[in-house]
Amino acid sequence: MEGSHSIEIFKELYLKNASRLTYFANKYVDRETAEDIVQNIFLKVWQKKNFLLSENGLRTYLFNAIRNACLDYLKHQSVEQNYISAIVHKLKVEELQYNDHPVFLFQEDERIASIYNEIEKLPEKCREIFTLSYLHEKKSSEIANMLNISRRTVEAQLYKALKLIRNALQS
Repeated sequence: MEGSHSIEIFKELYLKNASRLTYFANKYVDRETAEDIVQNIFLKVWQKKNFLLSENGLRTYLFNAIRNACLDYLKHQSVEQNYISAIVHKLKVEELQYNDHPVFLFQEDERIASIYNEIEKLPEKCREIFTLSYLHEKKSSEIANMLNISRRTVEAQLYKALKLIRNALQS
């Protein structure tokens, strides 16, 4: 009997607070991430049986836990984005190479013109994403938000663009 009573208390706690906590988390992170964070916090609350605390103490605990989880997520994203930016910078330098030979000064204008020519030949959406990323130095997440598409779609389009440009320059 004790177990079913606990389940009912937890269920009521979840139904009372989940949407409010998701809304709160969504001020820090996107909606999907906010929902994931709230789910994870409630899972921890269930595992530790913290839902048996007083209602006011529990509400404070939940909001603090959500805020801290959001901040941890954002810190992780920042570290990840710095790493990606370093890799992208390295790739930009390497892309100005042709058949594994560095671009020499007298060839530079011709090579850059060839690269821009190939960019113009990309499919429209692919070209837009590539231009935003490489020429306007926007992050994948920024592009995804701007174009209302997923970050994975942005990354797939960037990969496609790089592959098409490389193949065209090598032929």
